[in-house]
Amino acid sequence: MQPGDAGLSANLPNKHGRSSGRSIGLSIARRMVTDYMWAARAVPTVWVKRQLSIAQVAAARQRHPERPAWPTIFAKAFALAAAEIPQLRRAYIRLPWPHIHEYADSTVSILTERQLEDDTTIIPVRFRSPDTMALVELSRMMRLAVDTPLEATKFNRMMIGFSRLPFFLRRPVWWLSLNIPRMRRHTAGTFAISSAAPLNAELGRARTPISCLLTYGPLDAKGTLAVRLNFDHRIFDGLIAARALGRIEEILNTSILDELKGPGRAPRTPSATRLRARGRRRRRAS
Repeated sequence: MQPGDAGLSANLPNKHGRSSGRSIGLSIARRMVTDYMWAARAVPTVWVKRQLSIAQVAAARQRHPERPAWPTIFAKAFALAAAEIPQLRRAYIRLPWPHIHEYADSTVSILTERQLEDDTTIIPVRFRSPDTMALVELSRMMRLAVDTPLEATKFNRMMIGFSRLPFFLRRPVWWLSLNIPRMRRHTAGTFAISSAAPLNAELGRARTPISCLLTYGPLDAKGTLAVRLNFDHRIFDGLIAARALGRIEEILNTSILDELKGPGRAPRTPSATRLRARGRRRRRAS
């Protein structure tokens, strides 16, 4: 049994007869987070912040009969922006040599807190091409995934079983999974969504092995909120991140707003091909 992975604890008195505390072995939940942070250690992550004004979106969501979950709203808006801005679909890959891989479409990992045995951990809920899915469908699938026991899905069983292995076996597999494009999409996705807004809190800079991590804070009385884009600086620069946040705000107040205004109303959501063509025109113009 290796150090740190043991489940033993000790509560021994020191020379003064008082307890010196105890040692707590890493639970499966903590091993998952420890491995995630180990994978993020070498990623030069920086972030850009923007205040988004989305009062109409918040009001339309409030009136919607199903109130789509905010993480799915931001996931679809980000994926629509990524269809125009290819840098948001890229990953830094080390095999067989350092290069950047561009995916044809987006895969989101929505990071959710889950109970695992006697601890909590972060489990990703993954969706491919969220920009092509209806918000109601996307939200229903996310809520179903969160309510489903962890052991009921193959991916979660694999993650839990993998986390029971010794660390010297886990780390090489983590490295390979992030440096083989197909495995990386399956493991991490092309971008992630995370937030502490339901607890009226805001996340700051986040360390992550995922190329882009979007976080958002609580909505204020004026319908504005802070959005941060944590990104791998090897892939693109801060000005592109700032433009991406501006485009996400535009999409929220057009395509997403239309979709939230009522069941059966056709959203103004261009196809991925048209969005990419629009992105190319914008880049040539700039």
